[in-house]
Amino acid sequence: MPVPSNPFAEFSKTLSEMKWPAMDLPDAKWPAIDFSAFAEMQRKNFEAVGHANRVAMDGFRALVERQAEIAQNSANEAQSAIRKLSETGKGPGFEDQVDAARNAMERATGDLRELQDIVARSQSEVFDILNQRMMEAMDEMRAPVAKAAKKG
Repeated sequence: MPVPSNPFAEFSKTLSEMKWPAMDLPDAKWPAIDFSAFAEMQRKNFEAVGHANRVAMDGFRALVERQAEIAQNSANEAQSAIRKLSETGKGPGFEDQVDAARNAMERATGDLRELQDIVARSQSEVFDILNQRMMEAMDEMRAPVAKAAKKG
């Protein structure tokens, strides 16, 4: 069985044989790149993303914990209703059923709003962290260019 050729080697050969346009721009002044400042900027970016990730995970954890609490409370209420039904031997009257349904809907709506608030707070905090870092990065990129323009 023949050994397949390396497609990357062929691509590299093709690139090296290409005629590239001349990039001679004698009048162009390229700003010097401060690699240590660039590395520091990237370190801050990674730090901000890591912080945002921790905040998002904390928000997710709070959401899951609250959902578990809500589920536990619902199960306890159902057990209580079943116990009450078994003790009295008769079901609730129509008005009691309507009241119970209404209370359950109000509680469910409140629980959903609470869960929505947990998610919204977490997302807002993550957005603020990343937005702040983005604004700082813009300022960090602007400073070397302004410095180079003063020298030029």
